[in-house]
Amino acid sequence: MESVKSPFISVIAAVYNGEEYLRLAMESVLNQSFKDIEFVIVDDCSTDQTPAIIASYRDSRIVYIRNPMNLGQTPSLNVALNAAKGKYIARMDADDIYLPGKLEKQYEFMEEHPDIAVSGTAGIKIDEEGNEISVYSPPSSFRDAYFNIFFRSPLIHVSVICRRSALVEMGGYDEKYPFRADFALWSKLVINHYKITSIKDKLIKYRELTCSPSHPQKLFSLGQETAEILYSNISTLLDIPFTKQECKEIVFMLIPSSGIGVQALAGVYLNLRKIAKKAYSGYIPPRISLMLTSMLFWSVAKRCVYLKSQGQALFFFRDFYTVSKYFFKDPAVPVLYVGANVVGLAEDHNLFLIKKYMAKYVFKIFYRKKAG
Repeated sequence: MESVKSPFISVIAAVYNGEEYLRLAMESVLNQSFKDIEFVIVDDCSTDQTPAIIASYRDSRIVYIRNPMNLGQTPSLNVALNAAKGKYIARMDADDIYLPGKLEKQYEFMEEHPDIAVSGTAGIKIDEEGNEISVYSPPSSFRDAYFNIFFRSPLIHVSVICRRSALVEMGGYDEKYPFRADFALWSKLVINHYKITSIKDKLIKYRELTCSPSHPQKLFSLGQETAEILYSNISTLLDIPFTKQECKEIVFMLIPSSGIGVQALAGVYLNLRKIAKKAYSGYIPPRISLMLTSMLFWSVAKRCVYLKSQGQALFFFRDFYTVSKYFFKDPAVPVLYVGANVVGLAEDHNLFLIKKYMAKYVFKIFYRKKAG
């Protein structure tokens, strides 16, 4: 009997009541220029039209699995992973979009770089209507991705392509993490001496929904999981004494609704510099130093905008001046840098308001210098 050839890439997805965007997501996969794929879709007991939508596609590359009971996303991804036969595993969600050429470019990259276990891409964040919100470009070198695992996930989950052999060796996704199983998996790979990275091409659109885990209403549960992973990464790889509370403050640095204060933000900045110095073997590259400076001032800006939206007293200039005076001899320099680069860090619709505050703050700094 002639053996059936395994596909080069298995695209895996776990879906629950995904009828609204499912067709768009499926077609973006099935219409890829790279055709040697299977599309493993695990339906986690959907009660909407999800099963009917999947059944409407007469494509032999689709492998449909329906769970006998609702398991949740992480166990469902393991069901898909166990069913997958491809050399490579790519991820997909029911509300996201592959851009043309994604799988072909990633396949070629992985074939040319046998030392890489997981590769992601840059991505375009969109809202429920498909409008572009921002662009995010994860680290494109292993060293920068390595540094990222000490304060955030270094990859966009839905963008990745992975060597199935490496995922199987790691035991798949850790099911104790409902929200951050992807970050836990990347961390485990790095701890076990695998390399991860991203290519610079924007090859996906990933959707932010008001009911998604990335929305502020669910950020605290996600943050708790992330902090636990950070604590493990720092303890295992860097051997730096860190508390779990300090790890939580790192996670919530850019989440103003967490209630983090200005002094805590300053402490996070110093801790991140300590981590960077260890991760980069005693020397912090200038681009990393500038990135951390930007994150510090951006977090102060987001905190002030959030407080204003809650009707609380707004001390934007005081907070900015306090932080910059505390860390820098000439506070105008980092603020000018942040003002010039803040667009690249923007992730919400308060960007105009934040830029306005920054411009006023820079003006005040120079006005005080001139008056003095």
